[in-house]
Amino acid sequence: MKETLSSQTLPSPVGGTNHAASAGTHPTRKLLHILWEIRYSGAEIMVHDAKDYFEAHHLESSVLARGQEVGAYAPTLERIGYPVHHLPAHRTVGSFVELYRFLRKHPFDVIHLHPEAMYLWHSLTIRLANPAARIVHTHHDVFFQYPPFLRQVRKFHRFLCRRVLGVKCVSIGESVQTVEKEYFNNDTAIVYNWIDENEFRPPTPEQVAGARREIGLPENAFVLLTVGTCNDKKRHNDIFEAVARVKDRIPNLIFLHRGSGPNQAHERAYVKELGIEKNVIFLDYIDYLPKIFWASDAFIFSSHWEGLGNVILQAIACKLPVILYAGWGMNDFQPADQAARYGYWVNPETERFDEAILEMHERKQSGRIADWKDKAYAFYRKKFSSQQSLAKMVAQYVE
Repeated sequence: MKETLSSQTLPSPVGGTNHAASAGTHPTRKLLHILWEIRYSGAEIMVHDAKDYFEAHHLESSVLARGQEVGAYAPTLERIGYPVHHLPAHRTVGSFVELYRFLRKHPFDVIHLHPEAMYLWHSLTIRLANPAARIVHTHHDVFFQYPPFLRQVRKFHRFLCRRVLGVKCVSIGESVQTVEKEYFNNDTAIVYNWIDENEFRPPTPEQVAGARREIGLPENAFVLLTVGTCNDKKRHNDIFEAVARVKDRIPNLIFLHRGSGPNQAHERAYVKELGIEKNVIFLDYIDYLPKIFWASDAFIFSSHWEGLGNVILQAIACKLPVILYAGWGMNDFQPADQAARYGYWVNPETERFDEAILEMHERKQSGRIADWKDKAYAFYRKKFSSQQSLAKMVAQYVE
């Protein structure tokens, strides 16, 4: 096992793994988050943002990375007080014997298992190491893409984990819950992703103007924003092509692109090939992420499927109307009541983004976009409030 990254050691349990410091106090439970490589990504950011809430509810948290690298976001978790351990996973018996020894040495009351990879073998090792531990597993994506044989294998693994090993299964939204049930006969509870509402919030007019000045956006620009990794799944070329087709009808159109990844060089080259360099701004890094939401008029996202996109949560929490493809994950943001609608859900098989972009621009020109901004934020508050989600997650840990 690699050395613990944090100099902070895990305290020994007193009177078993679930203990109270003194009579009459709430018991302090030791919680371990098992992640893969600790990157700046959804699960890791939620672990970061939930630390104070977990502590207030008597959960003392640590993190174990199972990826081959500990990950660039690990020091950020350490800085706020998480002990971070790194124990790379391999598809060998020895790798799980090593995990077993770690868990025997450091007993935890609750173990939250995040990775899909080797789910059964992680769950089995946890249960053997600590028969009394509560195991929670979150399904963070829609895994409909498994081929038929592997789907049956995963279905059997889920059955064993839930019915034999006693794992409590969580989905991050309706789409994930539906896929888990229909494809794997796996019953799950929904706990929506959460975001830091102190950071991602509706801006004041002064904050909007300041964010635009800092990024270098014209005051009168119509700004579409996307945030996401430059890879095949995100399909950013769909947006670039739409911008190329509508730019002459919206002369002040700016597409603000925050992200990096394996396709980044290709995306920059494609923007040049399309002749839309003046309409696209690539932001590889920004010191304060909410500013790019505050500077924008609408959020556009081109994945055909997601689990539940945190960046969409961030967008609507900042009162941005949306242009999304209809599909797994994105449909979770669509109000059942059309009167509460705050954006466009475009059929990726039959439609392109063009008309939605043009109509969103017209809404800004006419002032009608303000109504959709209000409805976006109202929908966020009603369905995705972080306090609601955190309370439901703590209930999974302790009830």
